[in-house]
Amino acid sequence: MPRNKLRQQWDAGEIAIDCWLSGSSMTAAEAVGRLGFESVVIDTQHTMADFRDVAGCLMALTGTGTTAIVRVIGNEPLMIQKILDAGADGIMCPMVSTAAEAEAFVGACRYPPLGYRSVGAYRPAEGMLEYFRSANQELVTLAQIETVEAMDNLDAIAATPGLDVLFMGPGDLSVSYGGEPVIDYTDPVTADRHRRVVEAAHAAGKKAGMLALGPGDIARAVDFGMDMVSVAMEGLLVVVGAAAKLAEGREAAAARAEAVPA
Repeated sequence: MPRNKLRQQWDAGEIAIDCWLSGSSMTAAEAVGRLGFESVVIDTQHTMADFRDVAGCLMALTGTGTTAIVRVIGNEPLMIQKILDAGADGIMCPMVSTAAEAEAFVGACRYPPLGYRSVGAYRPAEGMLEYFRSANQELVTLAQIETVEAMDNLDAIAATPGLDVLFMGPGDLSVSYGGEPVIDYTDPVTADRHRRVVEAAHAAGKKAGMLALGPGDIARAVDFGMDMVSVAMEGLLVVVGAAAKLAEGREAAAARAEAVPA
């Protein structure tokens, strides 16, 4: 399979910049894929995207050079393998809280002897055998750290063979600690949790990633030592862009109304 752009970026010692997609539009996936992001995450956990939507987006991303990651709805081996067979370059698994869960997740993504993934990928352009020979090395596995239990098991999760990235789930993590799903990286406690995840990941030779959607968050992610920074979400981009254009239109309409005599 083609060289994974995320791995190329990391091999060069660079931070990978990522964008999240809702999975509802092949056109949007292709357009974003052509922009130059190292990767996109197609989210199926908190969107209405089904398998056919995901498969269409994966096909649209083929040839753009952007690594296509799919966040699955949970640690379900059959669905993980089906999405990989459809052409995903990696899988993000939510709510990984123990080393056993991390091992089960990674095993579903890797062919034997590194895992228990069934052979049957039907989209590799280079052919089944060539894909099989490189998939274990090229596919990326990302475990989301979203619970108090996961924080308590950070070192064990990070040590999981075949796991590539610890990716923060700040909203659920905040709730797990008894707070609200608020993402505020200026909060010292939140910042400390993110730094702890980076330290655990790097100590195990793995990468760390996080969302950086608010003002100043990208700089904070870099300061934390993150290797993968998700700087945008498709839905948020649409809302922010549409709101800006609505405000511009209202302003122009109001200016004409003021200029026209009553």
